Amino acid sequence: MNRFKKEELRKGREARTGKTASEIEAIDREDRLKAKIEELARKIHIDRFPEEYDHYHDSISDAADRSRGINPMLADYIAKIAEKRRRDGVAPLGDDGMPVSTDSWEIAYREAEARLRGDSDD
Repeated sequence: MNRFKKEELRKGREARTGKTASEIEAIDREDRLKAKIEELARKIHIDRFPEEYDHYHDSISDAADRSRGINPMLADYIAKIAEKRRRDGVAPLGDDGMPVSTDSWEIAYREAEARLRGDSDD
């Protein structure tokens, strides 16, 4: 188990210390809902903003270009993605083709919360 997971477990135990069974159940229910929201947000983000994952498929030379601040994608693709992101209301990708803000994640989280907060049954 890595340090982050150990720390999360410790925080979870501390949050439940001295609580009643019903309070602990409420905390557990909220934790499960948050985990579902995070999972759905990742799926939404991948579906709505796949351009932020293009670098996963880079060749060695593409990765080298990105590290020098050069987007290795074709110019028409770059223009198409820039227009799509403008319509979606998110910041354009940087010169290297990588996201420069977290606004696309914020959109994905808001959409996931809107879908799941109304249906919080386990």
